[in-house]
Amino acid sequence: MYLGARVNFSIYKGTIGIGVIGEPESYQDYEDFTMTENPDRSRTLRTLSRAPRGDLLRDVNQMAGPDFRPIEAMGRLFFKGEALGTIMRRVIDDTLYSYAWRPGGPMDTAEFHAPPRMTIGYHPIMHEAWKMNFHDREKGGVQDVVIFTVSKSWNGKSLGHGELLTSKAEFLGYETIKVPAGEFDCESYIWWTNFDLEIKIWRTKGTNLTTKMEVRGGEKNRNTMYQMIKYSETNVEAEAD
Repeated sequence: MYLGARVNFSIYKGTIGIGVIGEPESYQDYEDFTMTENPDRSRTLRTLSRAPRGDLLRDVNQMAGPDFRPIEAMGRLFFKGEALGTIMRRVIDDTLYSYAWRPGGPMDTAEFHAPPRMTIGYHPIMHEAWKMNFHDREKGGVQDVVIFTVSKSWNGKSLGHGELLTSKAEFLGYETIKVPAGEFDCESYIWWTNFDLEIKIWRTKGTNLTTKMEVRGGEKNRNTMYQMIKYSETNVEAEAD
């Protein structure tokens, strides 16, 4: 970088709460997040999720390119007092390289095909908005959502190399919504997951942050709502030496 060049990046931080639709007093902190729009226009999403009962703790770091193509990801999971391990992934061209560690065991490696328009799933709530990154809003209609997940359970109570899953989603339009963290201009989607759930997602326009998410269909978790309850934004611009 030449002398006098300027660098800039943005930092978005906040907290997602979990509760019951229509019961505002029921909300508890669920997930802290930090997303950076990096100087090269890539994005890094860091999340720390904990279940209200305290039986699950998930620590995830995911990086995607300017086009939201996954670059790398790492996740650690603790469930019911037990460390279930660490999964690290790297996407190079059309190959996903997966590295898994379990406490007391050796590292296990695997390689998988990484198709276009794929996201990497570790189950953070903030990342649910990223699963809509490749939806063609101009085309419209119901479209595929392609996720390489680490766990087939809804809230990710297990951890492994996982598999490629395809679900469906539809873009509904633009809405301005108010949540405890403030008022946001959003895109809204309906997502029919692989877990027999129908979910409505609102995400911020441009920055693609989960603002609100409602579990509307399915026998489990029906009427659960996640919403942004804290939020801050910092823009940094500086001279590069």
